[in-house]
Order: sequence, then C-alpha cells, then structure tokens
Amino acid sequence: MTFEEIKEEAKSAETLEKLFSLWKQAHAAEANYEETTVSYWTYKRKEKYPPIEQKSFVADGYISEDEYNSSEKKVLFVLREANIVMYRKDEMKDSKGKSIEEDKRSQLGFYKWFINDLKSNRPKQQEKMARMAYYLQHPELSKEERKKPNEEGMKKALASCAYMNLNKRGGGPFVDWQVFEKYIEKYKAFIVRQIKIMKPDYIVYVGPNRVDISASLDSQIKEISMWHTSYRMKGQERSKNPQYGLDKNVDCYMRKFFEKVKENER
Repeated sequence: MTFEEIKEEAKSAETLEKLFSLWKQAHAAEANYEETTVSYWTYKRKEKYPPIEQKSFVADGYISEDEYNSSEKKVLFVLREANIVMYRKDEMKDSKGKSIEEDKRSQLGFYKWFINDLKSNRPKQQEKMARMAYYLQHPELSKEERKKPNEEGMKKALASCAYMNLNKRGGGPFVDWQVFEKYIEKYKAFIVRQIKIMKPDYIVYVGPNRVDISASLDSQIKEISMWHTSYRMKGQERSKNPQYGLDKNVDCYMRKFFEKVKENER
C-alpha cells in the first residue's frame, strides 16, 4: 500500500495493536522521510550519532489497559518524542538477549520503571506527573485531599495512566522543531486515531508542542497544557513555603497545574 492508502486505513483502526502495525508500515512507505526524521546529532561537539532509521517506531500507550479503563477519570499524558538518538548503540534486548529491531522499540518498559521511583531525578518528573494524575483521577475527593496524595496513591495513579509520544520515530534530548512539526502534520491522522482509541477524559500535554490537534478531538476531552516536567524554575519563581510536596520546584509546578485546571473548569 502507498502512504496515503495506509493513512486512510489507519483512520478506522479499532485497537492500538492494529494502529501501530499500520503506523510502522507508513514509516516504511514514507517518501522523503528525511524531512520528518531526526538526522545526525552532535552531543557537546564530541560524539556524533547517525540519523534515526526510517523504520524506527517507538511504541507507547497503557501500562495496564484494564487499570486505565477502570479509572474514574482516564488521564493521557502527551509528550513530544522519546529520546533515543543517543541510546541506540546500547540497543534494547529482549528476554533472550537478542537485540530488538528498530521497528519494535517500545517505551512501555521504561514507563514501568518510571512509576517505581517518584524521586529518581532532580526535577522529580515522576512526582509531578503522579500528583497531576491523582488530582484528575479522583473527583470524588475534596480538592485539598486531591492535592496531597501519599506515595502509594501517586504510584497507583501513574500506573493507571496512558502515555503517548507524538513523534513515534523518536528524537534526541532537544526537539528539532522543524522536523518535529513536519512529522506531526504528516502523521496527524494516526495521532488523532490513537487518542480516539484510548478515549481519555483528560489530556495533559507535557511541554508545549506548537502543533494544535484539538480541533480534531472530541470536544468532551479536557486538555491541559503544562511546562515540561524536567523544567526547573528559577529560584525567584519557586515557592518559599511549599504546600504540595516538600520540594519547592514540585510545589511551584503544581500550583501552576492547579491554575490551569481552574481555567479549564470555567
């Protein structure tokens, strides 16, 4: 099939498995794929990494589809792209130690690791996402209760979310906006279909993506656009007396999130 034929079929895919199969075929069939693919990447002017392969496909989605679908409110985190350009030399291995082919890469294993340690990096990305997820998933609680989950509640919240990268080929540690925007425009039908299959109640955009897909989505979905969770605010922007978590950076991030939620509810 041609790229356009694959895209048309993808619009009616009913499962992520079927959609991802077609998405991989579209990657392989795409003409002039270099325009939508991260090319040579130089890190600190020392190491040079080759372009991401045309057939590269980084799967994402649910950690547990059952837990996601049983949530009072289904939360989907939408990110820009998986940082794979620097890590392909340490190619992932399957259970038998065999290298995983470039069209079978997946972030699902990363997400399972991701939820186990809420404080594993300095910006505390997991904790921020966990607090946002818990707040949105529990409308039955008071607002103050939702703002102050315990660690067990946060881990459970993360495990019952879904996660999605817009650029399924993958990228580097920093976004090449020209490439990224061309990829999103070309694969917009696939992106919209994935969201429709997962049927979230909330979409939290982790970092601005500059590409508006809202017009193509169900109007009942509530969208919240946040800073990237790795963003560490300057000292003067941080809370002097943190209320939500002991970390001032986390507290500042969450206060911004609560402002966004309030705007969304108007």
